[in-house]
Amino acid sequence: MQSRTVILPLVDLVFLALGAILACMTQMDIIHALPVEISRGGSGSPVVSREDFHVLTLSPEGMSFDGQPITEKELASSAKHSKVILRAYRLLPTEETIRVIAMLSEAAAEVAIEVKPSDGCDPEVSVSR
Repeated sequence: MQSRTVILPLVDLVFLALGAILACMTQMDIIHALPVEISRGGSGSPVVSREDFHVLTLSPEGMSFDGQPITEKELASSAKHSKVILRAYRLLPTEETIRVIAMLSEAAAEVAIEVKPSDGCDPEVSVSR
């Protein structure tokens, strides 16, 4: 009589090993992932009260602080230790906006960036420190 090799148990072992490898790879991704906190929605009040903030507008024509034109030197003294809402023109170079944010940070100002959605809804204000 001829001996016959049954390979069905070997196929089961290969699938078991493959499953174990995939499970380990998934666990490695979870270990190296950064924690992300997602805010919970609700019907609360706005993030900030606009009355407490000065408004700094950046446009291609220049800067204005509470509606009045202002230079960079004047901005450093006017915004010192104050709260500022930054409104930046959408097509303004990013470098210019970042430079102004850096100036406000050096002046120890608390900066809130106003974001206007393209659909024309009311702007939301997010605070960054």
